[in-house]
Amino acid sequence: MVKIQTPRFVDGEVRFTATELVRNHRYEARLVGPVEFGTIDRVVQTNANGTAAKVGVPLVDAPSGPYVVQVVDVGVTPEVVVAESEFHVVGTVTADEEPPPARVQLARTATTPTSDVVLTQEILRVTRARRFAEYQLHVDRALQRETNGAFSPAAYDVILRATREFLERDTTTIIDPGGNYLEGGNLPYLENVASRYPDARLGRTAADGVADIDEELLARPAPVELIWTYWDEEGATFQAMNLILARFQNRRLPNGLALERFSLSYLRPLRNLLYTWGDHEIDRLTVRRRAAEYEYEYGLSLIGRAVPGSLQYVERRSQFLESFHTLLHEALRFHRLDDDTTVVADGFPVLNALRDLHRTLAPGAENQFDGVALQSRIEAMAMQYVLAQPEMREFLGGRPMVPYEEPWMDKVDTVRALCGWGDTSVMSFHELAVHGEQLVMSVRWGDWSDISLTADSAANWARLMRDPVHRYVHAYRTVTGVDLQLGVDATMPAVLLARRNRARVRA
Repeated sequence: MVKIQTPRFVDGEVRFTATELVRNHRYEARLVGPVEFGTIDRVVQTNANGTAAKVGVPLVDAPSGPYVVQVVDVGVTPEVVVAESEFHVVGTVTADEEPPPARVQLARTATTPTSDVVLTQEILRVTRARRFAEYQLHVDRALQRETNGAFSPAAYDVILRATREFLERDTTTIIDPGGNYLEGGNLPYLENVASRYPDARLGRTAADGVADIDEELLARPAPVELIWTYWDEEGATFQAMNLILARFQNRRLPNGLALERFSLSYLRPLRNLLYTWGDHEIDRLTVRRRAAEYEYEYGLSLIGRAVPGSLQYVERRSQFLESFHTLLHEALRFHRLDDDTTVVADGFPVLNALRDLHRTLAPGAENQFDGVALQSRIEAMAMQYVLAQPEMREFLGGRPMVPYEEPWMDKVDTVRALCGWGDTSVMSFHELAVHGEQLVMSVRWGDWSDISLTADSAANWARLMRDPVHRYVHAYRTVTGVDLQLGVDATMPAVLLARRNRARVRA
């Protein structure tokens, strides 16, 4: 499968490397942009082996917007796009032009363009591209390519490695020829942080070269947020998998839970996936370690027998929940005013909330921040892949008329119903995971502490994030019973879930 390394802007060209090309095939590189830009084609000149090529496509006076580079096999009919990589370009037109005079009219308020919207657009693009169907296909192909199926003892390792590749293959990519947003090719927030350590950059001190800052990390943020895993865990995906694995191993869990019937055929691959899953249990993150990181990054607690008490934690983000819910509440208020064509909505309350949340999140991006977030995400998605196997349906079933978005969800809902873990579908928890990640990533990596930012930047963020904000708030009300449109509620979600479950049992 042809792969494209992350495109870079160098000397007026978008440059990238295409690998795993098929020998003796003819390829073209295409740069496709907005309508006013059009398409640019270049013949791909492969290396001596004929399996890789370095490509450069000119990019001059390009308008802002989404772009994609493609590698096209032109030796077949019809032509086939064998690989592509998307990115955003910040145009050469400056964003600090004077806005038009305000007019009172029955029309939506005109937006004032700001260059920082490109980061939010890229985060939305990357997170929306992580569809489970594409992930499942990616893992299936890896298993077929590397082990010829799921019966191999190496299947577990292949699934985790393919999951990591899927998450890391498409990260936020911004090209800024005019330097309107990026600072030295890096995100402004990360460049600001890194500028405090000039002695640890670019190998200036030969003796400390190994300890230098990784310049690659300054251009693209970490690919995932831990809040995705938190809501997946609250939705009981981890618990459901643990229960299935215990029954597979003929064990009853400490609380007495057990599936009465779960018998997998020796002739089918799921039994091998579960066997290797149990065999590697010691290699996976424990619930204690995940719970400690939830507290460290977000101050979010889990409730359960395996979760240590709060006194076991050294540090926690106690202000996160209030700051996050304040931002959501202010964004909802802004949307209501923005829809009113007789007023001009004020973006300053949103800007202040963005700045407060950004400063709350910043200290949590330390220590094992990226390691636990990525590894727990890999393990959670691998669980979903196993739960989505057709054999699971034979024993766990699921409601056939419920329109589940992803094939693993009905299995989790079945286990939730059997164990009395609540009536709310895992679909609502998954919405919180997906949209919570989009919101938190856009606040963490934006340079919202910059004192030169205006309310226009906050207003543009609120308009771009309208769907994630409203869907998160609706899903939060469905899961916890708390409506953030009415006000800010900083009660821990785990406490609200426990209250609702106790009330359901009493009823």
